[in-house]
Amino acid sequence: MKSLFVAFGVLSLTAISFTRCGAEDPQSNQSEIQSQSSASSSREASGKPQVTGLSAKASGPTVINLTWDSVSNATAYWIYRDTLVAAIVTSSNYIHKEVRPNTTYTYAIAAVVNGILGPKSSSVTVKTPR
Repeated sequence: MKSLFVAFGVLSLTAISFTRCGAEDPQSNQSEIQSQSSASSSREASGKPQVTGLSAKASGPTVINLTWDSVSNATAYWIYRDTLVAAIVTSSNYIHKEVRPNTTYTYAIAAVVNGILGPKSSSVTVKTPR
């Protein structure tokens, strides 16, 4: 019972400290977090191979085929559709079947090498037929 009380006390102090910090100036804290996140992402991605040769082709009103040049030592590829991750795959191609007719999509790919996600490729845009 003693250890439960100590743990509860630590959690309570942490919550109070967090609330007080956040109440001072939430906007500047948010800007600082975003700035640190961007800097961290840049450091992680720098020097990592970038996917090249991305091609997208609509092969029907509800299917888009993506292909790209493989990256040496890549263990996975993150496929971005617009701003969302549509899939994570291990090969250098992907068939996206969850698209709508007569709709424009933008894709980019990032490779994972040595456990670190590299930078996004140049994006490509494709429109599905009606």
